[in-house]
Amino acid sequence: MDPVPPDANPTNAARGRGLVRRIHGPRVVGLGLGSAAVASALLQVGTSDWAWALLAFNGLLWPHVALHWALRSPAPFAAEHRNVLIDSAFGGFWVPAMGFNVLPSVLIITMLTLDNVGVGGPKLMARGLVAQLLGAAVGFAVLDAGWQPTATLATILACLPFLVVYPLTIGYITWRLAQRLSRQKRELEWLTRRDALSGVFGRAYFDQRVEEEFSLGQRHRRPAALILADVDHFKQINDRLGHTAGDDVVRELGQRLRECVRQSDVLARYGGDEFAILMPGSSQQEAVALAQRIRVALRCGEPTVTLSFGIAALEPGIATPRQWVERADEALYRVKRGSRDDWAVFSRPAAASHAAA
Repeated sequence: MDPVPPDANPTNAARGRGLVRRIHGPRVVGLGLGSAAVASALLQVGTSDWAWALLAFNGLLWPHVALHWALRSPAPFAAEHRNVLIDSAFGGFWVPAMGFNVLPSVLIITMLTLDNVGVGGPKLMARGLVAQLLGAAVGFAVLDAGWQPTATLATILACLPFLVVYPLTIGYITWRLAQRLSRQKRELEWLTRRDALSGVFGRAYFDQRVEEEFSLGQRHRRPAALILADVDHFKQINDRLGHTAGDDVVRELGQRLRECVRQSDVLARYGGDEFAILMPGSSQQEAVALAQRIRVALRCGEPTVTLSFGIAALEPGIATPRQWVERADEALYRVKRGSRDDWAVFSRPAAASHAAA
């Protein structure tokens, strides 16, 4: 079965057009400066009027022709690969036209080969080398420049802008692309960590942070606390008002809980109607104070819902992160079995409840 072409769907076609636009600027700079170097070498060896016209087209018009040709193509990736091969053929053509002048020839072949690698990898590089050889063969057949490999001072000076400015342009474009990719990576990481409904972190990221905080506590005896919070009578909300109303409750709770926690806290949706808060560097008393603050805040908003809280501090006797979470869960279900809308702290042999405190 033939592989699916990269332009087979609209998304890839849009990316292909983005590639075409990104290459346009470097192509304008590279061919413009490269043509100046070629022109200096042609002045050394002499050439026909049509060769000068071809050089003007290659250096000044071809970058814009290539842009519009590729943008109008239904397969912009393939069209841009075609364009860089044409660039290579032109570059090969100018080598014999310049009398095989070493400095501009090496510069042009090197820069074109780098472009081919950057656009299409080793395969396109190999095809580009073939295109350069074909272009050189055509140039050798139709021109009679002879053999003049030594560059004059004028040719050397004409090559310097190409040697300096074009690599800097490619470096700048590469840096901008790296910045963009880094930003997209951060955005993707943010999206994968977040729960879409509540807007807070998801369970997978929360579990990861709990493991990290547990390790820090083990190594450096750093305090930390966990809170598990469960919406009271959430099933009744779904049964009476529907799951859409239940989703609205979760969404609103996510917003209101974000307003209560500190920036250093990790707030996550732990389950359907269950939230979790990791408090790095915090004591049990600070976790209790946060639970109380959330209870007060919930009484002041809409919809009116209550939460039950289970709290567990990170203590030396806890063997694993899972055991730490289980302690908070045990404290939570002590409250759920009682009056609800309350908090409890895990302690041996049973959890110490708010009422007992």
